[in-house]
Amino acid sequence: MTFLATIAPLRPPPKGNTDLKYTFDLLHRHRAWSAGIAVRRQRLARESGTLDFCLFHLPTWRSAYPVTLNRFYEELIASVKLADALGWRCYRTTEHHFHYYGGAVPNPALYLTALARETRQIRLGTAVSLLPLRHPLQVAEDLASLDQFSGGRAEIGISRGFVPHEFAAFGVTREDSAEKMYEGLEVIEKFWAGEPFAHTGRFWSFDRVEPWPAPVQPHPSVWVAASNDRNSFEAAGRRGYNLMMNQYPMSPESLAQKMAWYRDALTGAGHPDVGAPNGVKGPQGRKAMVALLTVIADTEEEAVAIGQPAVQEHVAAFGKVLAGDTWNRDFAASEAALTGSTGIEDLTTLFRERCLMTTAERAAEKIAAYRELGFTEIGFIARFTSISAERERETIERLHRDVLPMLGADAVAA
Repeated sequence: MTFLATIAPLRPPPKGNTDLKYTFDLLHRHRAWSAGIAVRRQRLARESGTLDFCLFHLPTWRSAYPVTLNRFYEELIASVKLADALGWRCYRTTEHHFHYYGGAVPNPALYLTALARETRQIRLGTAVSLLPLRHPLQVAEDLASLDQFSGGRAEIGISRGFVPHEFAAFGVTREDSAEKMYEGLEVIEKFWAGEPFAHTGRFWSFDRVEPWPAPVQPHPSVWVAASNDRNSFEAAGRRGYNLMMNQYPMSPESLAQKMAWYRDALTGAGHPDVGAPNGVKGPQGRKAMVALLTVIADTEEEAVAIGQPAVQEHVAAFGKVLAGDTWNRDFAASEAALTGSTGIEDLTTLFRERCLMTTAERAAEKIAAYRELGFTEIGFIARFTSISAERERETIERLHRDVLPMLGADAVAA
């Protein structure tokens, strides 16, 4: 039990009660509560490792929502500008196609290039580019253009993809997607080096080309998304790339195990580890991000009440695209979407384990636990399905104002 949970809540005196004993007891409790906050902040501040804050969007929109698609884009841009003004390190967005689940951004580099002109310091990352679906030279050109328009703030996140209808529409088989992804990344890295090159591979071959436009950064920051397959985590580690994960599809125990696979492969191949427990990072230390569906409110009950309908629709939409049921227009979703996707019957346990829907104090505790596992960045998904722009803004502001200070000087927004 945490310190604050052991302190009796402050309650108003019984009507008409002016007993001095109650008044002194109230004062004592308030001082104990304040001392508890101070102790918690000191303890969290001492805990290890640096930590970056990242705003993460899976842009999901449909016509029944109370804003137009154009207005939806404007609201997303406003949120990114807020994170930029607050000094958060990075913004990331997904790529999906032909469905309202993420389909509002089919080309993340294009969307991020628009954001490059609206922001000043926040780094802009794809999370992810689905490399098996496009020619890697096209992706390389798009990302290099983003790097130029942003003044060197582009980050490259890649994935093999998982949605059946996307593979089918583009005439790509899923069986070779991992190998195709890494060959595509090889082409992008050659392009990023800025020198003329040719390529002969299993999936793509072309004669000598000159990278144009050349990127600003000499070396890209590359992130690989992984979820289930152990080989995916170990391959990312062996190759020395940064890692992206999503908490909701897996238990905390599974997340910790998969993070260990990655770190063992990373250090076993001679690469610098991610942030070490004592906060020391080697030269060019690797990074790891975990994404969390997030609502911060005054109480855990309020946060869950706000987030649950949106999570239900989010999970149901994910299940439809995964099952190939893309033409299903029944957008209603029940609690069964949550319990069925996780195997967790108790919703309180589900939201505590798989999401970040709670108070600022409990959020700081949970984020510190991720830092202990070695994660160097938290990706906050504060707007998803029916969550409004106003609610997302409140969560961003609470994270920055209330949660970040509890994590100490080693937690940085930029």
